Amino acid sequence: MTQVYIIIGIIVTICFLICYIFIRQTITKRKKEKMRLHRALDKRSTDLIQMLNAFPPNFLPQDLQIFLYRCIVDGFEQLSKLAPEKEEYLEQFKVYTTHMETALRAPKNNTEVNLQSSAQINEIRQYLNYLGRFMQRWMQRGNLSAKQYSGYKELLKNLIAKLMVDNYVLSAKQAVQIDKSKLAVHYYMLAKNILTKEGLAAGNKSRLTFINEELSTLEKQVKEEEEQAEANNTTSEDGEQEQEGAKAWQKYNEDDDWKKKNVYD
Repeated sequence: MTQVYIIIGIIVTICFLICYIFIRQTITKRKKEKMRLHRALDKRSTDLIQMLNAFPPNFLPQDLQIFLYRCIVDGFEQLSKLAPEKEEYLEQFKVYTTHMETALRAPKNNTEVNLQSSAQINEIRQYLNYLGRFMQRWMQRGNLSAKQYSGYKELLKNLIAKLMVDNYVLSAKQAVQIDKSKLAVHYYMLAKNILTKEGLAAGNKSRLTFINEELSTLEKQVKEEEEQAEANNTTSEDGEQEQEGAKAWQKYNEDDDWKKKNVYD
């Protein structure tokens, strides 16, 4: 009988140890998962805030700006629940909720924002690409409907096209500075084609007006340069013909002198 109790005790102990190990592993796994989620949310929130601050004022359409605020608010809401002991998460949640509500109440802003340096254009392009990938992940997770994603994607496409316009305009200005009028015309035409073909002319009227004015001035300048070059070429050809005629006349005189010398001899 004693042996039976001992066996039962051993079995119970083993079962207890197995349960303890299983529970311990489950708790450890959940703790690691919680830490992983915490780090991911913290990094995502930091990246989104950095991206939001990198965009010039009024650069983003209102819908994209509100989307970014919504993602930031969602991140800090989850962080405040994962780490309630960290008060800064709750504070950030309140701050960006206020920003989002302000953006929702604000009227549509049609201000044209043009970037003025290659460094800024490259930085903004990188952030827009990141935003596009982020939106795609959100749609795949069910946080965005296909219709919402399609609308945001179209807005991103227009912004990237506008970056190309800014880049071409900047290149055209640099070409003007080094007296490359024809190259400047080429870049301004590329910028104009994007605005007209991508349907961005209506929202960038002042930009299109500036490009047309610059093209008008530069095309006249290119025409004058080509006429001057043609005139210089004509003058140069006339000069060469005169030189050839003089050489022929000189040769004729030399031949004539030789003939006279032979006659006298």
